[in-house]
Parts: sequence; structure tokens; C-alpha cells
Amino acid sequence: MVDPTPCLTETSTLYQRHLYEKLEKLLTEVPPSLRVDVERSLKEQGKLLYVPQTTNVGTVNEPVSGIWSLLTLLVAQQVNPLVDLKEATTVAVAVECLICALDLLDDVEDEDQTAVLAELGPARALNASTALFALAQRAMLSVTPPDLSLLLLDAVQEDLLVATAAQHRDLLAEQRPATSMTREECIEIAVGKAGALMHLACRLGATCAGASPEVIEQFARFGSLYGIFQQLDNDCHDLYYLLQDESQSLKGGEAARTKRSGKSDLARGKKTLPVVLAAQRHAAHEKATGEEQSIAIAAYQQSLRDGVIAAWGICLLYRERAKDALQEIEAQLSATSALRQLLRLD
Repeated sequence: MVDPTPCLTETSTLYQRHLYEKLEKLLTEVPPSLRVDVERSLKEQGKLLYVPQTTNVGTVNEPVSGIWSLLTLLVAQQVNPLVDLKEATTVAVAVECLICALDLLDDVEDEDQTAVLAELGPARALNASTALFALAQRAMLSVTPPDLSLLLLDAVQEDLLVATAAQHRDLLAEQRPATSMTREECIEIAVGKAGALMHLACRLGATCAGASPEVIEQFARFGSLYGIFQQLDNDCHDLYYLLQDESQSLKGGEAARTKRSGKSDLARGKKTLPVVLAAQRHAAHEKATGEEQSIAIAAYQQSLRDGVIAAWGICLLYRERAKDALQEIEAQLSATSALRQLLRLD
């Protein structure tokens, strides 16, 4: 993440409690043996049931619990300060379950060594993911009136297909050399993955609050830009931490997993933007010099650092675009400090 943030506003803290209570009620529908694994998944850092280990909430080490559901609810509240909290929290909790389900799938597909996968194993994690998808749909179906419920479900299916297609494209890219990828392709994948999901979270919040099609589109566009920023930010930090934590050679894709995040982008051949930019820089340097092996390894590590810096510049560009998009919305609707503080845009 970019910068530490202070504690949540009183409004956000109150909404967290509403969301927690709604989720607990929804989970009563899950059979006990399965509920244990579903709840474990929702207790991962950043998820709604996660209990922070320190009071330094909002920092790199302690992200806000339930940030996805809070985002959806705060968007709804900004559209309509008198929004029906019962309906809005139902939609927001559905988003929480949906994102948690997708995160489990992503971890299994990427073979990331996360705490929840180590505890549950791939098979139980996949089953918990299926249950979370079912809970998300069940929550959406309970929204009234039925026409609104169907509208929300249609939006979920539309953006979910975009995100799934981008994830598949990302998986296929693992078989390609990094030098064959372009910066534009990496950004397109980020648009389809995190961009589409944040697009959906904001879109659903605005829709359930009764926003006009124009306002819904404005929030959805903001969500897409902010999601791209977050994806690039995470990619840069994953690689940065790997470079900080690992002393072994990174030449030839022999990288170990990042100790801080459990990610394995280099080991799996993930073509994130900083990795692709680094590969292009190193290929150009290698072609021009032809150094000995020991020097080439050091040059490769330096290329990775340069890739992080170059990607970070693009990441900040999308952050500024997201801020501009939110300012356009705030010019029409009353600004709320809770939403800006949650997203660290002040």
C-alpha cells in the first residue's frame, strides 16, 4: 500500500459493525462443518471477520477489515445519505463474499502459500469458495424489489465474466517469455482483474442507492481506475519485498516466494507490469554488453529494481486519474470524508 492512514471515521466504524452483523446472520445458513472453513476464509487479513492485531489499522501491515464491503456501502451512502441500510448492507456483504471467493480461487490457481491455503488445503479452500459464491448470490436474491435484485445480479455476472477472462489471460501469459509482453497488455490484464472487480463494487453501491445511470457509470469508472492503481501498487510491492527479502539469485526465474506476502510471481512466471518492464530493460542491457554470469545476475537484479520504479510511476498516474474521477463525482454529490479516507485519496 501507499501511505499509512489514521483510524477509520466514526461513520465507517459504525458501518463495519452493521456489516459484521449482517454477515454473521448470513453465515447461519451454512452447515456447521462448512461454516468453519468459510469463516476461516473471511478471517484473512483485510476480510470482514479479520481481527486486527494492532491499533495501527489502515497501515501496510494492518489494512482495514472488510474494505470491499465498506467501499460498496460508503458509495451507496454518498449517493443517498438516507439509503436503506438493510438493503445496502446486504449488497455490501454479498460483495465481501464474492471477493473472498475469488481470492481463494486466485490463491489456488497461483499456488500462493497463504495462511488460509496452508490450513485448509486446496480442496477445502475451493469448496469454501463455492459456498461463498452461493452466499453472495443468496444475499443478492434477498434484495427488494425483485427488479433491483435482478439488476444487481446481472451486473455481477457481467463484471465477473470480464474479471475471469482477464485472470485466464494472466494464466496463459505464464507460458510466454516476459520480453514478448507489452506494457499495454499488462495494464489490460489489470483493467480486467482488479479494475473490473472494483468497477463492480462501486457500481453495485451506486445502483442499490438508486443512482441515475450516469452517476452509476461515473462511480463504476472511478472504481475501475482505482482498481488498476491498486493492482499495480500490489504488483510493485510484491516484487519490491521479494528483492528486499531474498538474497539468492533471481537469474533465470529461480526466485523463491516472497516472505512477506506468500506470493510467487517470479517463480510462476507471472507477467506483472514491473516484471515485464524489468525483463525488457535487462534484455536490452544484456544484448548491449554480454557480461560474465556473476555480473549478469547483478544486472538482472538491478533491472528488477528499475522495473519496480518504472511501474510505480504508471501506478501513481492511475491513482491521480482515480482522484480526478472522484472529484468529478463530488462536484455533483456532497463529498464524504469517510470514502476518501477509506481509499487513502486525501
